[in-house]
Amino acid sequence: MASRVGAGKRALGTAPSGTRLIPHRRATSITYAVAMFMSIMDSQIVNVALPRLAHDFSVSIPSVQWVVTAYLMSIAVFVPASGWLGDRFGSKRVFLTAVGAFTLASVLCASSTSLGELVAMRVLQGAGGGMMIPVGMSMLYRAYPPEARVNVARLITRVTVIAPTTAPIIGGSLVTWASWRWIFTINIPFGAAVFVFGLLFLAEHREPREGGFDLGGAITGGLGLGLLLFSVGSGPTLGWASWPVVSSGLVAVALLVTFVRMELRLPHPLLNLRLLGERMFRRSCSIIVFQVVTFFGTLVFTALYLQEGRGLSPINSGLSTFPEAVAIGITSQVVARLFPKIGPRRLVVTGFLVLAGTTMVLATAGTSTSLWEVRGLVFVLGMGAACVMLPNQASAFTRISSAETGHASAIYNTILRSAGSMGIAFLSVVLALAGGNVVHSRPPMSAFHWVFLANVSLALLGALNALWINDADAAPAMGRPDAAPVDAVLVPSADTG
Repeated sequence: MASRVGAGKRALGTAPSGTRLIPHRRATSITYAVAMFMSIMDSQIVNVALPRLAHDFSVSIPSVQWVVTAYLMSIAVFVPASGWLGDRFGSKRVFLTAVGAFTLASVLCASSTSLGELVAMRVLQGAGGGMMIPVGMSMLYRAYPPEARVNVARLITRVTVIAPTTAPIIGGSLVTWASWRWIFTINIPFGAAVFVFGLLFLAEHREPREGGFDLGGAITGGLGLGLLLFSVGSGPTLGWASWPVVSSGLVAVALLVTFVRMELRLPHPLLNLRLLGERMFRRSCSIIVFQVVTFFGTLVFTALYLQEGRGLSPINSGLSTFPEAVAIGITSQVVARLFPKIGPRRLVVTGFLVLAGTTMVLATAGTSTSLWEVRGLVFVLGMGAACVMLPNQASAFTRISSAETGHASAIYNTILRSAGSMGIAFLSVVLALAGGNVVHSRPPMSAFHWVFLANVSLALLGALNALWINDADAAPAMGRPDAAPVDAVLVPSADTG
């Protein structure tokens, strides 16, 4: 196993001559940041254009939701295989192929003449996005040693937050003053720039892999995740008791159970789920579930409260929720300095408590609440999110060896994508049960209150979960001299907790 790590390091050092102009770490950071921004922006910006798409294609809103659902399902299919593909064919090659597919699909989406054609192109776009982010993340974490990964976490946190908060502003402007086709066209120059820049300056990296491609795992895992996202994504529009939702959900569960059993038994699985036996990685993966739902769930439904409950336009709603991005940008600087001194546990617990308190106050907001008060609460929400995101991101891969970073990135992104979709679906159920049918009528203000209260409970559960973090597990990321070398950690620990 140690020889595999050494081979990976030698591969990392094999870079084209162009990297002398731009250091490998900086080149990796730039390409990943732009690619991640483009992917997240694309997944969020389409939501603003759904009413215009329904009008132009003469279809219902539930039908046009397939533009979103098909994209999410395609991502779910390709994320699990991204780690194996990157290790086998080279992370640079797979990353650039994914960027190229995403950019080409954006061109085809912008030129679509029917809903069916647009949905098909979104599947291709999801395939590119499903490989682009996990492979890019593995490149990023391999480029930086553990003690420097707090800067990696700072970069990821900023992009993760700025992209979805600016999407309604940019998307609303394009749809209002131009055409919905521009929400896809805007990807083209960014995608082309990332492709050319990455081709010139990224270093190639391969990991020696024993065994062939796990086709059974790819089918059961990809199809299972895809059907699961279809089920939870279609529930609010088709009805949770409808035959397509129930049947796809049951089949998804059966496939995912089969996938887990297969992966744990195979000597060379598609996804090395045994990495979840490593305590810090397992804890970070569990925290990200609560992080995604509590923060982004509150953000999404705050925007919905402003638009549906108070009648604000998408642009004005986006401007009202944008302060959280400013807060994260400021707070992340402070958290990055505190992290090496006090570790992740206290920061993450504090962040979840801030999220819970802020969301509790949002649960009292009404139609007459000052928008400046809402903006202030959203700003505090961003402060709490920075306390959770940055330490958790910096600690997640601390004890993962270079050889297993591709697998770990695929697992992490699979959980991230699934948690986001299922969390929004769960909160949509709460909204519906509280009397807010977001498809057919304007929700009452009390429905939003129940959604925020549900998120308060999830934030408190996140804080309770974070109490089990062992700061010693994050010692390499904190720069402690007594920390064990990360590449020496080849076998996931069997510790529990």
